[in-house]
Amino acid sequence: MIRFNNYSNIFGNTNSIYNSLAQLNSVRRGSYGKLLKAYYAKDNTASVSKNTAGKTAAKSTRYDYPLYSANAGLDEIRTQTDKLAKSAAKLTDSSRNGLFADRNDYDPEAAYKAVNEFISDYNSTLDSVNKTTNTTVTNAANNMTRMADIMSNSLSRVGVTVGRNGRLSIDEEAFKNTDMDKVRSVLGSGGSFARSAGSYSARLGSAAQQQSLQAANNTGIYGRYGTYNTNSYGTGNYSWWY
Repeated sequence: MIRFNNYSNIFGNTNSIYNSLAQLNSVRRGSYGKLLKAYYAKDNTASVSKNTAGKTAAKSTRYDYPLYSANAGLDEIRTQTDKLAKSAAKLTDSSRNGLFADRNDYDPEAAYKAVNEFISDYNSTLDSVNKTTNTTVTNAANNMTRMADIMSNSLSRVGVTVGRNGRLSIDEEAFKNTDMDKVRSVLGSGGSFARSAGSYSARLGSAAQQQSLQAANNTGIYGRYGTYNTNSYGTGNYSWWY
């Protein structure tokens, strides 16, 4: 005879019965097998990653720093702006050894060579800027190209053309047949385009250096791997937002 106080032992723990039936059904449908395969596949992947961690520790898992466009090319920009500043200074040298120091004895060949070098450095600087999307740097470069647009008519009178892409080109014959006093005024004086370009290139190089240091120290808007540096929000440059 079954005593009523044992009723719960047989029928009370219904959850255990249902759980057992559910597990049995899962085994029959192969669900357990799928879960086990997924688990061990994940475990194997983790093992492979652990074994290769030493080889990839220096690389970001999300970004390849040398290819990240915002901070790429900053060192090249600094190199090119230094060259441009020097070639501009050569044109605007007001010392006794300057190209346009002796107004009675200009050397058109030497002047053409110097202007051609300046134009080459100017174009190379713009080419290097095109390798980055860093807005601080590109804005500094835009200031320089705007000056070229402003002075495009004056430059054309001495054989120098400002192209649609902002690059400069020179017509050798037109340049050498131009009055050298006019060349001096447009490219060799204190208020010339070369002087302005030299000044803007120095600012551009300084901007590139600053952004490069910020990227290296992870203190700018962009981190060293291209992510936005959230540490700067509220604690530095953007504290005025709050």
